[in-house]
Amino acid sequence: MSTALTDLITDDHVIIHKHVATWQQAIAAVAQPLLADGAITTAYIDSMIDAVDRFGPYIVLSPHLVLAHARPEAGVVRQAMSVMTLADPVNFNHPENDPVDIVFCLAAVDDDSHLKALREFVAIAGDRPKQERLIAAKTVDEFQRILRQED
Repeated sequence: MSTALTDLITDDHVIIHKHVATWQQAIAAVAQPLLADGAITTAYIDSMIDAVDRFGPYIVLSPHLVLAHARPEAGVVRQAMSVMTLADPVNFNHPENDPVDIVFCLAAVDDDSHLKALREFVAIAGDRPKQERLIAAKTVDEFQRILRQED
């Protein structure tokens, strides 16, 4: 049975208004909750950063929004997701969608779960007013209510 995207983002996987200086720091920081609970290995963080170095900022899926991810075999232990809002936007060197102010991190166990998460993610990626409310959230509880449309 697959898990809904919003169910993967537990309270301990939400980081509010983090200060980072670079896109590399943003990826490493958003991945920390997944590393802390054993959903990924450090190799997965390195793989996400390496993929952007090699292929460009393809993870900037819409204006201001990143979905950091890599191949499952790069260090995913179990399906998980985290999210981080940034105190100050960061450039990922994307020609149209910079600067980024909200970063999601997906650890998918296989291609099917990866594609399912991406399909669900499109709803968030295409809703800038919702993103702005998420970015403005001051607490994890407020963020979760907006994400689950309970506000």
